[in-house]
Amino acid sequence: MKRTRFFYLGWLLVLIQSPALAAGKYHFEPGDAVLTNCREIYTKGVVKAKVDDGYTVHFPKGSGPIQCPPFRWHAEFVLPYQSVAEYRLKFLGGLKNDLLFKVGESVSFRFDTDRRVVNNQATIDIDAQITDISSNGAIAVKLLSTSPEAAATFWQWVGGNYVDLRHKSLEPERAKRSR
Repeated sequence: MKRTRFFYLGWLLVLIQSPALAAGKYHFEPGDAVLTNCREIYTKGVVKAKVDDGYTVHFPKGSGPIQCPPFRWHAEFVLPYQSVAEYRLKFLGGLKNDLLFKVGESVSFRFDTDRRVVNNQATIDIDAQITDISSNGAIAVKLLSTSPEAAATFWQWVGGNYVDLRHKSLEPERAKRSR
């Protein structure tokens, strides 16, 4: 009985401290370049100030659409930014082959369309070129598709932001590269 109580007490302490450890993983100072995570779409910005539970982040004027509050970010949604030339996307702890993404390569996105933007298609494929890769596996892209529907959908969802390589819109690209 005493061991069981000790075991549960230990787990309780671990569970209580887990959110505190996750929220305090990174410590940023004003002027640090960061990526803010909003549904696996990242926006690059600069930390302006530290607030109670996170940071105030300034984004460049042409950063593109984002569907989250623009100024105050909880610490768990702010990640450090570092540019890399290539990124290896690992699966199942190395049991499947890694997928390699490099700056300058083209990728294909598949987004569900918004009926207000595109009337006649449920999904649309968008071709883009990787212009930057962050060390956490998010890519910045420029639009290559020429159709107006693809451009409208691209600017609605991605714009000047970074997209996580694990995002559902990149499933067709990951499937193509894993063959």
